[in-house]
Amino acid sequence: MKRILTVFLVVAGLFTGAYYFTTGRLPWVALSQEEQQVIALGEEFQRARQQWQAAGRTQALGVDASSQIEAPLATLDRLDQELADLTPQLKSTEAKNRATILRREIAAFKSEMR
Repeated sequence: MKRILTVFLVVAGLFTGAYYFTTGRLPWVALSQEEQQVIALGEEFQRARQQWQAAGRTQALGVDASSQIEAPLATLDRLDQELADLTPQLKSTEAKNRATILRREIAAFKSEMR
């Protein structure tokens, strides 16, 4: 019985340590609403990036992809504006850090697009 309990505690500790290492937070701590907003913007950015890459592949095949290019560009501009409006209102340090990282990623991607 002691061995089973010990194995269970070790596995739970490993799970918690791995989760903390990959996410930077403990599994039982919920995300704040601010962090959820920034994460949602980050997910939209990833979708816009994928749309842009798909348009590039389409264009590489010799097909006119100008209509496919406009949607990700508009999305990036909208995300950048939403993030600029949201950043001064953020109170959580974690949300501010995520927003800063996301703004850098968007800026880097925009510079790659040119």
